[in-house]
Amino acid sequence: MISGLLRRIATVLGAAAVGAAATVTAAVPAAADVTPAVTSYVWASNPTAASYTVPTWTSGGHTYYSYAKNPGGGPITVTRSGAGAYQVRFGGLGSLVTSGGGVVHAQAYGAAARFCTVGSWYPSGTDLLVNVYCFGSSGARQDAYFVANFVEASGSTLAADGVSYLWSNNPTSPMYTPSAWYRYDAGGGTPWVARDAPGSYAVELPASAAQTQTTFYQITAYTSAAVKCKVDSYLADGIARVRCRDASGAFVDSRFTITWTIHNLLQQIAPTALATVDDTYPSGGPAPAITWTNDSSVSGDYAVTRTGTGRYEMFFPQIIDYSGHAVAHALGYQDAHCHVQYWHPVGTTDMKVGVTCLNSAGSPVNTPFMVGFTW
Repeated sequence: MISGLLRRIATVLGAAAVGAAATVTAAVPAAADVTPAVTSYVWASNPTAASYTVPTWTSGGHTYYSYAKNPGGGPITVTRSGAGAYQVRFGGLGSLVTSGGGVVHAQAYGAAARFCTVGSWYPSGTDLLVNVYCFGSSGARQDAYFVANFVEASGSTLAADGVSYLWSNNPTSPMYTPSAWYRYDAGGGTPWVARDAPGSYAVELPASAAQTQTTFYQITAYTSAAVKCKVDSYLADGIARVRCRDASGAFVDSRFTITWTIHNLLQQIAPTALATVDDTYPSGGPAPAITWTNDSSVSGDYAVTRTGTGRYEMFFPQIIDYSGHAVAHALGYQDAHCHVQYWHPVGTTDMKVGVTCLNSAGSPVNTPFMVGFTW
């Protein structure tokens, strides 16, 4: 099946391009010229409340949100419509989203066996609405803490630093180009998605083609059903294998969102720490090892510890914040998904981020993963 898929890919890229590195050149703008992407994020911290507003405070004429961000300036409210069904309203954000539809990711937060999907996102008046669904290991909707983020990068000069994203909206098509409104590529390329088996897709994100290291992906199933998607492997430069599974672990066709980046988690003017961690699946073996980071100047000080089966603690130096946003995503073919369990400052300069990885039965398992923090 893989060879057939690569033959289809070759008809699009030209045979010489498959398996050979492509070159994407994107100038990084001077700091004075940087325009950040439209970026927002939230930590949904009250899973059973009918509705609540994220706390804010004002300092120096600026409004700050507790573990959240909203350049729209309005309140961030989370409304629960039923078990595991939530709507996040970013007040004023919709008025800033004018050049493209952007991309949304969501995941569960905490130690519990939960996973979350994105149901939809869209402007409503001057606001932006994001619908999130969360599930237990049985596939039934269950209340959950979660984190979610939104990025619209088409008007950003910071995006030249390396980002590509899309909404994969046609899960049964053999090969197609996703909606132009819901995709962006820093190198100006046109991404595509190809399906070669149930729940199995090749995704080209052109700006990533010149990168030979793993770098960093976010990926979220786009559905109201209990589905988990992840980056499985790499078929060729710029082309990632994505696989989606239902709650039982069986492969299933699904829409999804995917974002690739190399330096900046949310394409904003803020410090970012990203890392890829390798570990032996499903348990045992040597200690986990960091295989890539986004900042070579301090990466020697990065550290990861396996605190128990499927439980990890990542140490990020020189990036302290008392709020911020963290994410984690599993890598590899294994039946495993990961999410962020916690994050908190260490001392006066550093951060620790906890990661939980589980199989479809809800049991902790060791697995490769990616983890990132920003503010």
